[in-house]
Amino acid sequence: MSETIEFGQYVVERLKQAGVKQCFGVPGDFNLGLDFVESDPDIEWVGNANELNAAYAADGYARVKGGLAVIVTTFGVGELSALCGIAGALAERVPVLHIVGAPSTKLQSKESLLHHTLNLPGSFTTFSTMSAPLSCSQALLNEIAPKTPTTWTEAFDKTLTDVLEQCRPGYVEIPTDAFHHKVSAEGLKQKLPHPHSAPPPESVAASISPQDAQASASTSLANVSTAAPTRAPSDEVTAHVVEEIAQRFKQAKKPVILVDACAGRFGMAGEVRKLVEGCGIRFFETPMGKSLLDEHHPLFGGCYAGANSLPAVREEVEAADFVLYVGALKSDFNSGSFSVNIDPKITIELHSFTTTIGYAAYPTTDIRHVLPDLLPAFKEVVQSRAASPQSGENAEQKVKAGRVESIVPEPKSNEIKHEWLWPRVGKWFADTDIIITETGTSSFGLTNVLLPSHSTYIAQILWGAIGWSVGACLGAAMAAQEDGKNRRTVLFVGDGSLQLTLQEIGTMLRRGVHPYLFVLNNDGYEIERQIHGETAKYNDIQLYDHQLLLPFLAGKKCQTPYQSYVVKTPSELNKLLDDEEFNKPDKLRLIEVYMPRGDAPEGLIRQAKLTAEANAQV
Repeated sequence: MSETIEFGQYVVERLKQAGVKQCFGVPGDFNLGLDFVESDPDIEWVGNANELNAAYAADGYARVKGGLAVIVTTFGVGELSALCGIAGALAERVPVLHIVGAPSTKLQSKESLLHHTLNLPGSFTTFSTMSAPLSCSQALLNEIAPKTPTTWTEAFDKTLTDVLEQCRPGYVEIPTDAFHHKVSAEGLKQKLPHPHSAPPPESVAASISPQDAQASASTSLANVSTAAPTRAPSDEVTAHVVEEIAQRFKQAKKPVILVDACAGRFGMAGEVRKLVEGCGIRFFETPMGKSLLDEHHPLFGGCYAGANSLPAVREEVEAADFVLYVGALKSDFNSGSFSVNIDPKITIELHSFTTTIGYAAYPTTDIRHVLPDLLPAFKEVVQSRAASPQSGENAEQKVKAGRVESIVPEPKSNEIKHEWLWPRVGKWFADTDIIITETGTSSFGLTNVLLPSHSTYIAQILWGAIGWSVGACLGAAMAAQEDGKNRRTVLFVGDGSLQLTLQEIGTMLRRGVHPYLFVLNNDGYEIERQIHGETAKYNDIQLYDHQLLLPFLAGKKCQTPYQSYVVKTPSELNKLLDDEEFNKPDKLRLIEVYMPRGDAPEGLIRQAKLTAEANAQV
């Protein structure tokens, strides 16, 4: 007989094995599993103001850690509140496990009319059904009879493994009587995968989702099927793909690498850097790929987003004859409203679910298998043409010609405007800062600002939920607190977006983290005004007194030091950013930055124009 353990404790042990040290969510009467978290010395319950914020916090935590995050909610009212944040994690490939405490199996079998149900037949399956399209995998214990001591643990482990391998959310529903049910502890001996490690070849084909198939079909003329027809073994296909890519690289005169979001999600940024440096290849990033590689590297060319790129960047990328597009997520804001102008015939895309070479797709291949094998193959090519145009003086001349520089211009007025603000804060950033930008002016403002070499930049460019950044900042700060490296966490959020989720500043104060919260006070939803409704009342907001936020949210018993600031002119902001005491991350700081209504970064203005043109097309 194997050792037995309560199922709730099994779950906690598995989460710890996956590297989780913080658990986000809101308590509810069906969440008996929280007792296991509460009593465990190695995992902490964060506790959020609401479930939506908890999902955002889990998203930020997972991005900074590069691994799993967990949110726990109660059945019905709690889980539905979290779904917007879970959807964002799905869209942007973030591994978040959503654990839902549900009514007991006995009450569900009787179809009892309980609180949090809909007073309709089938109420107990409605919510999990709603979550199904937002999950890569589900473990619904009420629908699985525990025939053996491993039945439930195997179901849980499958969903957890799917989340880790696919970097997508998963859903686990645990009835109240299941938490204390005795199960086998045998599964704890099985090693869990990590999102950055290559999955077994046989699991690649099995993990192709409808979303993956659609994405693959949209980038090639191949008709990708999810029915898993008979194929050659994945390792043979991978070897063929590597050879095909190497042959194309051999013929190239002007090769470039374009780094996008999923290169980071699957831990491939280091492999890309090896390829860049080992073969002397110019590399560029997309807005969603910012900071994945060193933006001060001599081979870095800038940020490419189609028509919303700097001219020199756009010219060089679109003149390439070989583009290795690593981890692409070609959303509208990430591609200049789909204005990427790269010939598909010379493009190779690496994904976790497929590789496309020109118009051909290889859906049993995985970026985590292909990319490491490209370096030796490419090195052979480079060594065979030692006098290549990609090396030596010509490469250095290209770097100087296309280099993006962050020069702080002289302010043109006594107001703080975007043209001056973003280069200025770019010079203020410390080397290991974690930088979070809200969907809006800040994410566009930092697009072409060089970030420090070891910084971490996170923004929700695809899903684009306003208010996401405040919850994500909490999760990011909690992850930074874990590693003990004293990294600063810096948030830029507009006054409108802040109003959706500002309660989590209270959680930051309660949990003792010390982020810098830059609140851009420009009197409303500026990104919306730039896109549509410049003078419309629906883009106005109730103006808050931001200087009262921290005292109000801290209350009378808070032990976390905090301080608020108001800056209205460039000279005031300069003085603050240069202050030695201000640069010590020893307290939570809210910096209210007054900016004129109607002012916006050039990138946002261009994107707004591109969006308007796209919307006008019939």
